[in-house]
Amino acid sequence: MKILLITYYFPPCGGASVQRWLRFIRALTKKGVDIYVVTTLNGDYPYLDESLLAKIPSSVKVYRSKPLRFGKLWNILGQKELPYGSLQNKASDSSLKKILYWLRLNFIVPDMRIGWNPSAYKNALQVLRQDKIDYVITTGPPHSTHLVGMKLKKHFGIEWRTDFRDPMSEIYYLKINPPCRITLALHKYLERKIIRTADLNYIFSKVIADALPDGKKKVLYNGFDPDDFKGLHYSRTDKFRIKYVGQLTTGRDASPLMKALSSLQLPLLEFSLIGTRDFPETDFPVIKIPFLPHSKALEELVNAELLILIIDTCKSKEGLLPSKLFEYMASRTPILCISEPAGEVYTLICKTESGFVSKDSEEIANYILGLYNKFLEGDNLRTKGDISFVDVNNQVNIFLES
Repeated sequence: MKILLITYYFPPCGGASVQRWLRFIRALTKKGVDIYVVTTLNGDYPYLDESLLAKIPSSVKVYRSKPLRFGKLWNILGQKELPYGSLQNKASDSSLKKILYWLRLNFIVPDMRIGWNPSAYKNALQVLRQDKIDYVITTGPPHSTHLVGMKLKKHFGIEWRTDFRDPMSEIYYLKINPPCRITLALHKYLERKIIRTADLNYIFSKVIADALPDGKKKVLYNGFDPDDFKGLHYSRTDKFRIKYVGQLTTGRDASPLMKALSSLQLPLLEFSLIGTRDFPETDFPVIKIPFLPHSKALEELVNAELLILIIDTCKSKEGLLPSKLFEYMASRTPILCISEPAGEVYTLICKTESGFVSKDSEEIANYILGLYNKFLEGDNLRTKGDISFVDVNNQVNIFLES
């Protein structure tokens, strides 16, 4: 089998956006699948993680092209960095920044990475002409990438499948800061057309799959790769280490956690933020660690007594499955999820006996205190539930069976 993947985010891009397909590619090549990748060269990336390049199997053929980078224009206009994960203005933002965000929300559909599409299409044609591909997969965000697949299908009749790592018209930053009605209608029109035109749509969550327009869909969780955790072992220290790894994007409310921590005042408790740019001011002492390469971030997950997961408060929360959830589960460190005890995250955490879900500060404090006391008594806090169904080596069979 030969698969062509078209993706904007790919190593050396770092962060959560590349992990899903980096895992899938490695698992698929083990099963004898030939993978071709069309991706960007020096794109507008949230992070760089050169170490991920070593995880790309040598058999994978990668075709890179330079995108039209809005980031450079953004810098020329006096902005520090291209918005990533949020389009919400702050009271302290300049008038220019507010205008730029408004223009982005209302005039660039579906997203700012659409400038890469012409060169991505050209590279995809090169692959299709030189080899017989069984099917093409486009993955988003950025959801503009799906337009490349739709064009290829229209002109060449290839089998085309989409991969949704996040919702499209219901993505959280459009819920928090919605565009005008005409622009939102255009988002919804493109979403319907993409899903109905594609031969198959892989969706990261069952709830989101059910909420998307009619089309042929299959749920495909982000999962985890056991190989990523080989050689990693939990080491106890004299501190009860609580860690939050990743961005705290708009809509994620940390206040129930911080209220609980402030009320406890536990002497051996240590709270760390890893790779987190924006976090609300707090009197509680916080250790801040910059963005880490993926392998180092996994070490941090394993060497902790409690991991924090915060689910967006926007409407799509019931089907929102952060990609790090599965690596959190694979670390075997207990998870405290700040969310209503409902939805797909709650179901998975309960099913795998991986932790506790609540947004009530008193319940959160009681859960932390219970683990803390067990820690003081020398108890083993590691989780032991069955997580084999989200092992990427089992998940990728869906590509071979469908």
